[in-house]
Amino acid sequence: MTDHLDARIQKSQTAIMKAGMELLSKNREASFSDIARAAGVGRTTLYRLYDTREKLIKAVAIHCLEAFDKATEHLESEAESALQAFHLMFKAIFPLSAEMEFLMKLGDFDEDDPELTAIYEKQESEIATLVEYAKSEGSLSKKLPTSWVVNLVEGLLYTSWLTKNAESIDHDTLADLAFHTFCNGVAR
Repeated sequence: MTDHLDARIQKSQTAIMKAGMELLSKNREASFSDIARAAGVGRTTLYRLYDTREKLIKAVAIHCLEAFDKATEHLESEAESALQAFHLMFKAIFPLSAEMEFLMKLGDFDEDDPELTAIYEKQESEIATLVEYAKSEGSLSKKLPTSWVVNLVEGLLYTSWLTKNAESIDHDTLADLAFHTFCNGVAR
């Protein structure tokens, strides 16, 4: 019986995350009733799991950040070089456009929230480590500050999201464009 309840709760949470991401991306003031209806759960279930808007928004933000971690966890074992790891990272992350949209529209994380800040800083640190590895293997210029390259990667993610919303370009093409820009810049 407990396994059945746990499975139902997990299914409800997954549906709430998806509905919350979708509706709150479009309207930050979406009601709990709207989110519950879109998730196919009762309002009581939503309130039992997330009793405030802030807790729901934080849960959706964590869900989105963890989706990036899950999508990129294979990079270390699959990449044969640091540059290939960047390309694989773009290919793994770009299909997460709903998660990216939510985080972009969320804006800066609440700096007072240590959990969100820790996840974000861990991800930023992992990219910085990859940048340092690329420098050590000679595939990135050692003259470039690591923070510059990390911000460039984040800028390419943002640019891909904007482009995806403005044009019908598939995720693989966006990943290839980002990787090409990352490696070659935009000069002829």
